[in-house]
Amino acid sequence: MNFLSNRLTAIRNGKAAQLEHIAFTRPQGSRPKNIFAILTILRKRGRIRAFSFKETSLSSKVKTQYIIYLKYDSTGKSVIDSLFRVSKPSRRVYLSSSALWQPQTTTGFFVLSTSYGIMTDSEARRHNVGGEVLFGVT
Repeated sequence: MNFLSNRLTAIRNGKAAQLEHIAFTRPQGSRPKNIFAILTILRKRGRIRAFSFKETSLSSKVKTQYIIYLKYDSTGKSVIDSLFRVSKPSRRVYLSSSALWQPQTTTGFFVLSTSYGIMTDSEARRHNVGGEVLFGVT
């Protein structure tokens, strides 16, 4: 499994266990800018409470630890109903700007990797760009 799939699964498991936060370390091959962009989108859209990161250096290696604070409503139910992967390493899903679809619910959105960076489907429609559909959130 790749890094994004592992993180989405960790968020789903943390949501099911009603954890306050999830912590993970960034692997060497992943890009910190992409992780930061995805977490920023989830925070702006109100799906997570906050996130933080800190760098620790062990010998000559610098490791970055991310902490995601999950968000729950007043009844204790998670604000993330569903978190699902669309594009996978074995099957990439690319959509043009004209082929971007609306989610079935008004509260859901998709996260895309475009030539302008990582953005939601509504931002991609506004910029008239397409890209790889990474995952969806409802």
